[in-house]
Amino acid sequence: MANRSGSRVTALIGLIIAFGWPLIFLALPGLSSHQIASAHDDAVTIVAQWSVVVALCLIAFGLQRWRPSDLGIRRLGWRDILASLGGVVVASILSGVASRLVHMPSSLSDISKVAAVPVALRLALVLTAAICEEFSCRGFGIEEMAHLIGNRWMAGLLSLIFFTLAHAGLYGMSAALVIPGSIGAVLTVLYLWRRNLLACMLMHAIIDGFFLVLIPGVAHTR
Repeated sequence: MANRSGSRVTALIGLIIAFGWPLIFLALPGLSSHQIASAHDDAVTIVAQWSVVVALCLIAFGLQRWRPSDLGIRRLGWRDILASLGGVVVASILSGVASRLVHMPSSLSDISKVAAVPVALRLALVLTAAICEEFSCRGFGIEEMAHLIGNRWMAGLLSLIFFTLAHAGLYGMSAALVIPGSIGAVLTVLYLWRRNLLACMLMHAIIDGFFLVLIPGVAHTR
């Protein structure tokens, strides 16, 4: 068992940082317009997400003395890889159905504008989202919340809600949030099932890479 010595106050501070930082983006005018087709906004997002992860690592591994495995950071086995690839298929189907039922924001549906962002920056955004969002929402978020309330599935549900709302900057407070919500639901189940954060990062990276790098790259060459 882990030596989970951190206080409830420390855990709450970490959870506020993990799930509350997107609200700062929404509240501070001029910091970011939340346009994924904007190189400036993408760079701001990358810096912000890595800063959050550094803060959470200081809390989890420094103050609370958690081990990496306590947050699901463990070796990626072949079963985890297969589960991750299966999650990609399920999430793609669910998000595809959802995208046909709701109105997609123009900033996300205009592939040509996304393709105009340098590919290196888009790759950095994909890796940042996969690593940082999974660490914040799934690894740190679920485990810290489960430690506080004593129920990992309830912690997973709360984490999913916060993860979905964190995408309001891109999708708006609209029915379109069902798209990242459906993907987040599969990621949450994958984490609770396998408890392997790297599997979630792999799945997240494949999905984001498909929509932010592969599709815009193909569209740009036509």
